[in-house]
Amino acid sequence: MIYYIIGDNGASAEGTLHGTYNEMINFNGASALETPEFLMARLDKLGGPESYNHYAVGWAHAMNTPYQWTKQVASHFGGTRNGTIVHWPKGIKGQGEIRSQFAHIIDIAPTILEMAGLPEPIFVNGVQQHPIEGVSMATRSTTPRQPERHETQYFEMFGNRGIYHKGWTAVTRHKTPWLLIGEKTPAFDEDNWELYDTSKDWSQANNLAKQMPEKLHELQRLWLIEATRYNVLPLDDRLAERINSDTAGRPVAESRASPKFCLAAWAVCLKIRSSI
Repeated sequence: MIYYIIGDNGASAEGTLHGTYNEMINFNGASALETPEFLMARLDKLGGPESYNHYAVGWAHAMNTPYQWTKQVASHFGGTRNGTIVHWPKGIKGQGEIRSQFAHIIDIAPTILEMAGLPEPIFVNGVQQHPIEGVSMATRSTTPRQPERHETQYFEMFGNRGIYHKGWTAVTRHKTPWLLIGEKTPAFDEDNWELYDTSKDWSQANNLAKQMPEKLHELQRLWLIEATRYNVLPLDDRLAERINSDTAGRPVAESRASPKFCLAAWAVCLKIRSSI
């Protein structure tokens, strides 16, 4: 059985409005140094060994069409929705069929366990495990018209929030993905929420928040319930501070490292990841 997931998120808008010759400049808050004149003077070097270039925001939006927004923006499908191909000749008889029921990356592990006839692990190497939060897609994969099993899913990243529930999505973008340092974000209570009937409006184009305020409030309340259940709260819209486990209050298994080392390691990981 093969799962082929096309991407881990939407196209990235971290290359600034103009594009960048070195993406790490933006991560260090110095993107203003790369003026259009600076970029044009290095046009022939883009893609070469001296550059670590990244396309401009406009290209990110274009590559995520018809969805709104980009990587980092967990609220909208442009940042989260990816195509997936499942190949399992012994279990899936149909070929080229489409499954439109909602699914999430956390559904893959329980799906594989069910298809392999294995129980969910309770202990691993003597350590008790949290229950798997996903829902098996096994019956949906083998039978096209199965009812939707994954009915509710919250989303959150840097304060960008969203929730899917039975064909509806309520979403709010809190932070701008290309302003990596120094953005003055609003209070969370001041964020503008949007409402979409994604069972019909799958590209989230028609905002129904004003026409259906009660439905929006219902989903906002459900987001708070899910966020509490899965330890999302308290919300934290910082970027660099959250990378440093000491500042974020996050336990780590490795030996203690300085914030400077942590940031440097994160930058290297980003560079490696972008080159794959």
